[in-house]
Amino acid sequence: MLRSIFKKLTFQDIDKSGVKWRLSALAVVLLYLYLLYDFIEVRPDHFFLCTLVLVFVFFGKDWGRMFLIDWLPFVIFWVLYDSMRGIADTVRGNIFIFQPYILEVTLFGWMTSSTVPAFYFQIFQFAHEGRLTKVILDLFTTTTYLVHFIAPLLLGWIFWHTLNERRTYYLFVYTFTTLNLMALITFMIYPAAPPWYVYSHGFDQPILVVYDSAASLINVDKLMGGNFLQTLWGTFNSNEFAAIPSLHSGYPTVIALFIWLRFKGWTWLFVLYPLSAWFSAVYLNQHYIIDLIIGSLYVFIAYFIAKKLILPYIFDRFIDYNLSTKISSNNKVGAK
Repeated sequence: MLRSIFKKLTFQDIDKSGVKWRLSALAVVLLYLYLLYDFIEVRPDHFFLCTLVLVFVFFGKDWGRMFLIDWLPFVIFWVLYDSMRGIADTVRGNIFIFQPYILEVTLFGWMTSSTVPAFYFQIFQFAHEGRLTKVILDLFTTTTYLVHFIAPLLLGWIFWHTLNERRTYYLFVYTFTTLNLMALITFMIYPAAPPWYVYSHGFDQPILVVYDSAASLINVDKLMGGNFLQTLWGTFNSNEFAAIPSLHSGYPTVIALFIWLRFKGWTWLFVLYPLSAWFSAVYLNQHYIIDLIIGSLYVFIAYFIAKKLILPYIFDRFIDYNLSTKISSNNKVGAK
């Protein structure tokens, strides 16, 4: 019975329960804001997110509401990751500082004259301060590192809207969702210090203060004469000790994997982007190489779970992928 309900789900069905849908969404948004106020703090980006959701719910056309439903995993991950700002420091135990560093030294210390590659690039930056080479590397690595936030959304939009391949999008987004959930669990079970912390503070356990986790991202701030990236990173980085697994490795790996699966022949692209992201993470002193390796390994586990378990046993049974993401003028669902 449940399967038949989902299979027959159309936008007209959503319209019939429009009032209940809107009231439920409003209640969830108000509860979210209350919990933020009570446990963390309400920031402008929280209001922006809530406003965006309510605009889709109350003023969006049918495709807008379906967009909100299909893209909800991104919203939920942001809410969960942001919530770590209020609970991570009180729930987790000691930070793993020494162990990742020693493993990095053992496996990759031979690659540079410094103890670990991330520290080598810090010395390189000091030695080349003001030179064109460093300016180019700073701009390139910072840009690549920040693409991390928008690249999944862009590729998801291509699958969902441009190509109108809803099942491919579901596989893509729930690979991401599984990866994110695995990462969030690991962050709490094994909170690991990134190299910037060891470089600046040694192996002492952190105290309850906010650290400058922007690391070498501030190079571009210095170049531009402001503190935009430092402020941005302090706002959005809700867990300073979430180095393992590296999602700055995981996200590019997911994107490269799906580009290869869907657009075969673009070999250079799906290799170039992850390599650039991995280099940037080490150059900016944000991650060890081992963080990157673990992040990429998580991707293949997440892809297997999404492809072999989540899609065939959940969404393939309950979702009609032939529903178009656009509504024609006569309010009928377009054929794929």
